Formats: sequence, C-alpha cells, structure tokens
Amino acid sequence: MNRKDFLKMMGAGAVLPFAGCYTANMMPQARNAHLNLGRVFGPVGPKGEYHVFSKMFQFLDYDHCAELLAKAGATGIEWTIRKGGHIDPAKLATDLPKAVEAARKQGLKSEMAVVSYTSPEDEGAEATLKAMADQGFKQFRPGYYFYEPNETAAQTAERVKASLAKWAAFCEKTGLKAVHQNHSTCSPKTMFGSLVWDMWQVIKDFNPQHVALEYDPMHAMCEAGMSFTHAMEAVLPQVGAICLKDFHFKMGKDNKRWAKQLCAAGEGIVPWQTVKEIAEKGQVRGPYVLHFEWDFPKEDLVKTVKTEIDFFKGVFG
Repeated sequence: MNRKDFLKMMGAGAVLPFAGCYTANMMPQARNAHLNLGRVFGPVGPKGEYHVFSKMFQFLDYDHCAELLAKAGATGIEWTIRKGGHIDPAKLATDLPKAVEAARKQGLKSEMAVVSYTSPEDEGAEATLKAMADQGFKQFRPGYYFYEPNETAAQTAERVKASLAKWAAFCEKTGLKAVHQNHSTCSPKTMFGSLVWDMWQVIKDFNPQHVALEYDPMHAMCEAGMSFTHAMEAVLPQVGAICLKDFHFKMGKDNKRWAKQLCAAGEGIVPWQTVKEIAEKGQVRGPYVLHFEWDFPKEDLVKTVKTEIDFFKGVFG
C-alpha cells in the first residue's frame, strides 16, 4: 500500500464494505449499560498500557501500521511473528528490526508478540525468541494446546504442564515471559484453557514472571457464561495481560445453535464493569491488548481504532 492510498484510508476516503455488529442485537438494558460505561468509570490508579494486536492490520506495512496506531492513541503493538503473520520468521533478521524501528519512530512500544510455537524445542523457536529478546520484547503469546482424543483430560493436563515447564525454564534464562491466551473453542478439537479452570490447574504453581496468562474475558464468558468470574478471580495472580474485545451471540447458519459474533466495544455482552472490579481486586491494571477481530468500519481507521481504545480507557483508566 502506498502513502496516498494509506492517507485515504486514514481519512474519509474510499469506503470499504462493512457489515458490523449493531446494538439492536442486544437487550436494551445490556446495550444502555455498556454504552454508559465510559461515563461511569474514571481512571483508577496508574494508567494502563493499551497495545494493539497487529493481526487485523497486516494489510499495512510497518510504518503505516505504527502511524495509524500512534494517531489512535495506542501505547504499543503486539506484533504477529509467525508464518502468515505481520513479521515472517523466515525474514526475522531484516524485518524484526524494521518493525521495532517503525514503532519507535511513532513513540510506540514493541514489547509483546504472538508466535505459533508451543514449545521452546519447536524448530526455529529458540532463535526467534532470542532475537525478540535482543530487540527489547518482554513477553510473547505461544501457540494453543488442544485436548487429544487418545488422551484422558488428566493426561492432557499433564502434557500441557510439561510444556509450560519447558517455557518456564527457557524464559528464566532469556528474561522473556510466555503468556497463554484462553480462547473459546472454534474447531472440532477442543482447546485446552477454554474454560480457564483447566489452564489454572496447570499454571498456578509456575512463577508468573516466567509463565502467565493473557487473559481474555470475551472468550472466557463465551465458554462459561457469567460463571467466568470465578475462574478469573482464581487466575489473577497469573495474569500478565488482558485481551480486550466484545461479542454477542447470534443464531448460526444452520439455525440450530447459537454462535459468537465479535463486535465493537460496548455493543456486546461482556460485563466490563465486572471485569474491571475483579481485576482491581488483584491489582491487575494491564497491559491491555485490543483485538480488532470484527468487521470494523475502514473508511476512517484512526477514528475506528481510537473509538475502541477510548472506550476501554473509559472503563479501565
């Protein structure tokens, strides 16, 4: 993308197709409560950091991505460093410094990244992560774990715990932190950690400076309903970051079951007031990572991203 096209997208230029999520899909009480959150809460304690997951902005080069997020008020960028990601591991030696420098020029931090490795023994993992540490990265989100049909639940938990132990040893040596994201199951294979309790039982004994959670309230609520709050309280000592995105349920294409639909902050059903209150109990104030994994309006990207960031700043401060 050249600068001319980028500036059009940053302003009120070409309009791209948008099929977003609407508050009409919500019950009036929930909709009004969420839209008022920004007025209810003011900053509490030190201001949090708001990093943006770069996955949905991979159509922009490093400089344009950093310029966009800086204008929108972000603190930093959580880069995708994986095959098909913003930064290709095969080009790490040249592209990682470029991405970090692009962010630095805009006053943004490059301290967080997402990789696909599930073990430091995976091919390329050690070299990639050490290069990240050299560039000033502090933590990374590894790949996901899954329940396997040939294992009992207890056996899966032991396998995951053994993998986390390897990450803990690796991170202790490198100074990095591995933060696992709880993610609602979205494939035929059930994801370990979807219910959070299963991840809590294997992660609770590790030093959170080495192995922690990138806690995702949206996915936690999608899997467990309002009982997600109890697991969130349990894992607070292990939280190394909090993912921010909203959702509601809609009828699936088969008209037989409900499916999650991600949407703009405040237009969904995540009870952000409750999330804030629980996080404060454990003195967890970020860093926060915004995920734009919904069909967001693209005619004015700065406005879109800023609106999302401002909503969450109104909640968490």
